[in-house]
Amino acid sequence: MTASAPASIRSSALPGAHPGHTPYRAEIDGLRAIAVGGVVAHHTGLGLLPGGFTGVDVFFVISGYLITAIIAAEMTAGKFSQWRFLERRLRRIVPALAVMLAATAPAAWAILTPEDFRPFAQSLTAAALFASNLLFAQKAGYFDSVEGMQPLLHTWTLGVEEQFYLLFPLVLIACRRWRPGAMLPVVALMGLASFALALVVATRWPLLSFYLLPTRLWEFALGAACALLPARGTNLLTARPQLRALLAIAGLGLIAAGFLLIQPYSPAPGAMFLLPTIGTVLVIMFAGSSDPAGRLLGLRPLVWLGLVSFGTYLWHQPLLTLAHYMWFGDLPLPVTLALVVASVAFGWASYHWIEQPVRQRRLLAGRTALLVACSTALAVPVAAGVAGHLNLLLPASGAEATRLGGLRPPRPPDVMTGTPSKPLPFILFGDSHAMQYYAALNDRFGEGAILAKSSCLAAGKVSNFSTVDAGSAECRSTADSLVALAAERGVRTIIWAQVWDRELYADDPDKPLAPGSKAAGRALTESMARLADRLHQNSRIVIISNAPTAYVAAPPMFEGWLRCRAFRNAKCPEAYPGAKAEGIAINGALRELAARDRRFVFVDAQAPLCPQGTCQIIEDGKLNYWDAHHLTLIGAQRVVATMPSDIIAR
Repeated sequence: MTASAPASIRSSALPGAHPGHTPYRAEIDGLRAIAVGGVVAHHTGLGLLPGGFTGVDVFFVISGYLITAIIAAEMTAGKFSQWRFLERRLRRIVPALAVMLAATAPAAWAILTPEDFRPFAQSLTAAALFASNLLFAQKAGYFDSVEGMQPLLHTWTLGVEEQFYLLFPLVLIACRRWRPGAMLPVVALMGLASFALALVVATRWPLLSFYLLPTRLWEFALGAACALLPARGTNLLTARPQLRALLAIAGLGLIAAGFLLIQPYSPAPGAMFLLPTIGTVLVIMFAGSSDPAGRLLGLRPLVWLGLVSFGTYLWHQPLLTLAHYMWFGDLPLPVTLALVVASVAFGWASYHWIEQPVRQRRLLAGRTALLVACSTALAVPVAAGVAGHLNLLLPASGAEATRLGGLRPPRPPDVMTGTPSKPLPFILFGDSHAMQYYAALNDRFGEGAILAKSSCLAAGKVSNFSTVDAGSAECRSTADSLVALAAERGVRTIIWAQVWDRELYADDPDKPLAPGSKAAGRALTESMARLADRLHQNSRIVIISNAPTAYVAAPPMFEGWLRCRAFRNAKCPEAYPGAKAEGIAINGALRELAARDRRFVFVDAQAPLCPQGTCQIIEDGKLNYWDAHHLTLIGAQRVVATMPSDIIAR
C-alpha cells in the first residue's frame, strides 16, 4: 500500500528487467490510482465495484515489486542497510498515519456510543502498533460491535505491510549470504506455499486468511518476482512491442475483471484473486510509456492521484464510516461524493505537507528526531486506546449513558459452576438473555451457577440449530451439561431464560418450525418436559419469558436507544405499544406449560417492562436496554423483582 522508491531505481529500460538506474515509471503511479480508486469506490457503499476492495491486492503486488527492487539494487551495490531501510519505512508511513489517528480519535470520541467506542479504542491501539490485522483476524464476540472498528478497519493493510517489511529483508539477506542466485527460487517457493495455504484457510477460517501475512505473502511475492527476474528471461517477450502492449492491456483487463467479478463473500484471498494480482504483474512487467496501457496509466490525473494515494487511502475510511455512523440509512449521494473529494483533498495535503517534507528531510531530518517524533506520535493513540479499552476513557456520550444507567453491564462467563464447597441456590441456563439476569439474580438469591451459550436454545431434541449445522453439537450438549451439573451439585432450581421466539428444529433437520407457531410451541414444551424428566424429581424449572426488546420500537432502534441517538436524521422513541413486543405467542405456550406441569414456574418478563400495555425503553429516567435487545442491570432487576421470594427450591 505504501512502498515507493527513488526515481532512479523504480524501473528498467525494458519492463520486466531488473530495476536499475533508469527513468521514473509514471504507469506505476497510475496503477496506484486505479487501486485506490477501486478501494474508495467499494467503500462508498454505492455498489459500483463489488470487488473494488481488491485494489488492496494490487497495492500488495506493487509493494512487493518496489521493496524488492530497492533491496536488490542496494545489495548489488553493497549499500543495503536494514536500519536505513526501516528508517525510510518510518518516514514513509508513520507521520501520515499518526496525523490521521490524531484526527480520527477525537472525532470518534465525539460521535461514537460507549458500546462502539471501546472496540474503536482497541483498534486505535492496534493501528498505532501496526497490529490491527491481528486484532481484526480474531472472531468478533457476540456482544462486540464491528461498527466501532470500522473507522480504522483499513489499517489492517498497514499491519500486513509492516510485518512484511520487517521479515522479508531478512529472507533476502540470508539468500544473499548463502547463495545470491537463490533469491528468485526462494521467493517463488514462499509465494507458492502462501497461495496454497490461502486456498486451504480461506474457506475454513476466512478472517485469518483475509487479514494475516502468511496468506497474503504470495501477493507480495508476485511483485518481488517481477523485480528479481533477470532481463534475459523476458527477452523473447520484450523484443516484440506488440506482444508487450497486448499483455499490458490484458493486465488492465484482469484488474478490471477482479473489480467487477469478485464479491465480498468470495473466499479471500482465493483463486479469484489471481485476476487483479496477475493483472498487476502483467502491467508491471510489460507496460511502457509508449504503449496504450502505459499512456493510459501515465495520464496526469491518474499519476497525480497515484502520488496522493497513500493519504487518500488513510483518510477515506474514517471520513466515510463516521459519516455513515451519524446517518440512518444510505448517505445522500451528494454527501458521499463530497466525502470522496474530501478524502482526495486530505490525501493531497498529507502528501505535500507531511509525507514529502519528512521523506525529503525538510522535517525531522535527523534519525533521533525522527524516532522521538514517531514514538511520541504513536504512544499517544496507544495510551488513549488502552484507556478506552479499560473504560477509563468514555466518549462524549458516556456521561448521558451513565446518567441513564445504559452502560453495558459486565458479562458473566458462559460457564460458571460456583465454589465447590458452597451450595448453589440455582443454575441459570440459556443464552445471552440468561446472562443478562445473572447479576440481578445473585443480588436477590445468592451466588448461583451459570450454563449459557450465546444464540443457543438447547431443549433436548429441540434446538435452534439443525443437527447438520456447524455448532449444533456444542449447543445441544449444554442440556446434558445442565443435567450433569444439577446432579453433581444437588441443585433443585433451574432458572431458564433466553430468546424463545426462534426458528426451531425438532425431528427434521431440513424443516424448521416457524417462530411462534403452534407446532414450534408444542415441540418446544414437550422437549422441555422431557428434559425436566432427567432432573431430580423435586426440581423446579423457572421459565423467564421472552423479554420485549428495544429494536421493534422503530427501524433506527436496530442497535438500541443510545445508538439511535447518534443518528442526526432520526427520532428515537422512549416507549412503544406492548402489542408490538415479539414472543407473545411462544410466551403463551410457556405459560400453559407451567399451568399444567407443576415442575415449571412461569415469570412474565413483559409485565414489569411493559406496564399498562406500553413497553418502556426509558423508565423512571433509566434505560431498560443497553443495546437493541439486552437488558441493563436496572432492567434485569425489574424483572427479577417480580419473582416470588420462595422461588428457590430447597
